[in-house]
Amino acid sequence: MLNYKVMVPTGLMTLFLLPAHGMAQEDDMIITAARRAEQARDYAGSVSVFDAKRLRALAVVHPAELLNEAAGVNIHRGSGQEHLTAIRSPVLTGGAGAGSFLYLEDGVPLRAAGFGNVNGLFESAIESAGRVEVSKGPGSVLYGSNAVHGLINVLSPAPMADNGVSLDILGNENGYVRLLAGNDGAALNGRYHIGLSLAHDPGFRADSGYDQQKLQIRHDAQLGRWTLKTLVSFQNLNQETAGFILGNKGYKDKGLALSNPNPEAFRDAKSARFALHFNREGKSGNRLSFIPYARWVDLSFLRHFVPGKALEDSGHQSLGLISTYEGAIKGGRFTLGLDSEFTKGSTREFQAGPRAFSFVQGEHYDYAVKALVLSPYGQLRFDLGTKTKLNLGVRADYTHYDYNNRIDNGSFGRFLRIADRQDDYFTLAPKAGLTHQINDHLSLYGRYARGNRAPQVSDAYSLQINQTPGAIRPETLDSFEAGLKAITGAIRFDLSLYAMRKNNFFFRNANGFNVENGKTHHKGVEIEFTAPLGRYLTLSGAASYAKHTYAFTDIVRTASSSIRKGTPVDSAPKTLGFVQIMVRPTDALSLSAKLQHVGKYFTDPGNTARYEGHNIITLRGTAMISPRLSLYGRVDNLLDTRYANRADFAFGSERYFPGRPRTLFFGVRIKS
Repeated sequence: MLNYKVMVPTGLMTLFLLPAHGMAQEDDMIITAARRAEQARDYAGSVSVFDAKRLRALAVVHPAELLNEAAGVNIHRGSGQEHLTAIRSPVLTGGAGAGSFLYLEDGVPLRAAGFGNVNGLFESAIESAGRVEVSKGPGSVLYGSNAVHGLINVLSPAPMADNGVSLDILGNENGYVRLLAGNDGAALNGRYHIGLSLAHDPGFRADSGYDQQKLQIRHDAQLGRWTLKTLVSFQNLNQETAGFILGNKGYKDKGLALSNPNPEAFRDAKSARFALHFNREGKSGNRLSFIPYARWVDLSFLRHFVPGKALEDSGHQSLGLISTYEGAIKGGRFTLGLDSEFTKGSTREFQAGPRAFSFVQGEHYDYAVKALVLSPYGQLRFDLGTKTKLNLGVRADYTHYDYNNRIDNGSFGRFLRIADRQDDYFTLAPKAGLTHQINDHLSLYGRYARGNRAPQVSDAYSLQINQTPGAIRPETLDSFEAGLKAITGAIRFDLSLYAMRKNNFFFRNANGFNVENGKTHHKGVEIEFTAPLGRYLTLSGAASYAKHTYAFTDIVRTASSSIRKGTPVDSAPKTLGFVQIMVRPTDALSLSAKLQHVGKYFTDPGNTARYEGHNIITLRGTAMISPRLSLYGRVDNLLDTRYANRADFAFGSERYFPGRPRTLFFGVRIKS
């Protein structure tokens, strides 16, 4: 029992003093906030952590299966590997979805800031990661554009001390099969890890299969006083995409739920990344870090989610450098850094077939953009006594776009193709955090942070006839947060409350028209916990209650959106969460049952259509046959519930991505 002076019933205290299995490891450390290990209690903010043990237990085939166990996170699963993200936010689409969340690989963005991918998590190696951290709300000073509502850092597995090969084979009753292979060894005065992922899924809906391959190579070495980590990643996705089914509660019709109204839809994506992490520790804990990196992305897909169903081809190539220095000052420490990145990208959108609504046949857009981003930042950390720490920081982001139109200027249906131009954006993001350690087990924190982002390239240059070139302004979000963290042995608890205001919100309304200067408010409370119930049982869970509302009215300008100030934002359930009970009768055997909850939510901005929400049960089990052989399995959607992974209302129709019916997965792990 924790020892502190608050009058709370003993039984209630035992149940609620604990953060989720996701919140922190046994050593109570996080990595993302400072790009190095630090105690979670010293960070003024909420970070959910999934360590290697938890990742193996979940054996995810889609990022939503993992990330929806973090409080306040809601990943809407699309077809195949597609998804939309919410972190302390509504589920966001288009440029808002691509630009409001930062996806990282070992602290390096998976994509350039202005060239985000709304489905960007499929480009990560999340199924074979060594650790995943979810930071909620605006990021620390180390992270700029896109770290608005939150960030997800997928950390590569470190090379093992022993040489060997590992195999993990997973399949299901419908023909899904995935191979994860790993090899650890010594080479080039260091140690390496090679991870390979090969997945084939025929899909549970018609014409919805995919094949995906991922390769990741990591090498760790010591070069004098420098430590060097080299990371190379590659992924390839070939997907036949199933589109929305239409009709009121169409997901409840089993035949309709298994159909595919868009058998012609597809998504082909390739990406490659290379990064060198140089770190040097000096006297007094001083630390110098350089991370030069390069990335290449190529994407082609059919825009099945809009009436025109245009073909979009895009890609970009980047070179970047992340540099940071940490040093000591009297009574505290400081951090100084500069992030720099240069990107060349292009986008082409072509409409084949006849005119659909105002989507005209032929070229919609064809342009190239060069982007330069420079981001200096600094932070001071002071000790206000032995148990209280104050963090003050600020980050500046300068973004320059050089846009080149490669087809005729002018309007084309609803599309506006603008002349060559250059645009510059500058933002400042102040941060302030206070932590106080009540005792060895309990800590409090308070935080103010601004998140911001320059417009996505697609938002700035794929314009519509109701827009004016250069009118889009950087989006800003001001966040206030307070929380309580507790950890003692296996008991963990994380409670956080937040309030956020967002300005210059750029999004597309229900009829596909761009809105440039929206405003929204966000308030919520989140809880994550884990607690042993005796010797063999463990209870864990996460829950959030949030209100996301429009703070402006948009009726006259775009006529169809019907947005009124103070009304709920669509695709924003008030309640989210899960609860899980695990029994471990022996060290070699574990069984668990989990209930995942998504509350009801409006599916259109005018709040005229609604999804009723759902509750889904998953059973899991693992048996260690020997130290080198394990068997595991799970049953998804145990009660075969008819539900929707995503529901929305657009272009005059209720639309759904139906959830997968009851499915049995079975796997085997082998280590040499």
